Amino acid sequence: MIATTLAALALVCAALNPAAAADYPERPITLIIPFPPGGSTGFTAKVLADALEAGLKQPVKVEPKTGNFGINAISEIVGKTDGYTVMVGSIITNSMTPVMHRDKISFDYDREIVPITKLAAFPSVLMTQPGNPAGSVKDALAALKSGSGQLRFGTDFPGTYVDVDFVMLGKAAGLKVSIRSANGALAILSDLTDGKIDMAMLNVATASANIGKYKPLAVTSATRLSNFPDVPTMAEAGFPQIGTSNWQGLFAARATPPEIVRTLHRAAVEAMNTAKAREEIGKVNAAVVTSDSPDKLAAEIAAEMAQWRAVAPEVMALPKEN
Repeated sequence: MIATTLAALALVCAALNPAAAADYPERPITLIIPFPPGGSTGFTAKVLADALEAGLKQPVKVEPKTGNFGINAISEIVGKTDGYTVMVGSIITNSMTPVMHRDKISFDYDREIVPITKLAAFPSVLMTQPGNPAGSVKDALAALKSGSGQLRFGTDFPGTYVDVDFVMLGKAAGLKVSIRSANGALAILSDLTDGKIDMAMLNVATASANIGKYKPLAVTSATRLSNFPDVPTMAEAGFPQIGTSNWQGLFAARATPPEIVRTLHRAAVEAMNTAKAREEIGKVNAAVVTSDSPDKLAAEIAAEMAQWRAVAPEVMALPKEN
């Protein structure tokens, strides 16, 4: 009821003062991100911020609000009514967390948050320890099956697309699967090097920045990547159905006036499709991916959420490694 009232008030305010929306933006914009800088979300936010500054002629800063499965970042934009504090989120925080961790969210996510546009999509790199003698994904999985019979993998926290992909991989290989949570990609890589996990799957931006710290086995893209020309795709490795797109997107409070949402959508799509932004995203083998409209993205996310609800009990019940 409160969320509905806020949204209604926002519509009334926009109707009574159309000039406020027409003049947007008149001051700096803040992009909240749910993870520390350096990962795919922070990378995308920096590219977007630089391009938006050029297009909107206002400063755009990136501000991390980490922790709590992305809920801390989402909470920062709830109830905002002017479009000056928005969020660069991802498939994890804005498609999966509202399903996997709904009991930890103190507000009605669907009523409080509106998607604006996708920004980019990052393939992942499936990796193992640097000294692992396995020459392929199948070899690495076969070695685990003849040994412990278990596949231990690393992730930021339970309830991500990585967990879903590893559950599928474990089933395909006939392995028991367990999860070890770590605080960011560098901690996951450290766990991999120390033998605390058997495999990890990191986005291509992070993987590209840490080449040499792991052994790449496959990439989740449809074709091979220029940063990893000798590494097969998951399809080439024999697992064509495994590999979720790690997309990044722009989100605002539902109370944001519709005209400002439309302005943000138009500005973000134009910003990400500039030559400079495409070049920066392409450097890490990611791709610019934008949405035709906020409504279209909302429908896509709703379909994804239905998939996550189907697998949530199994994913959230994965045994945890210490």
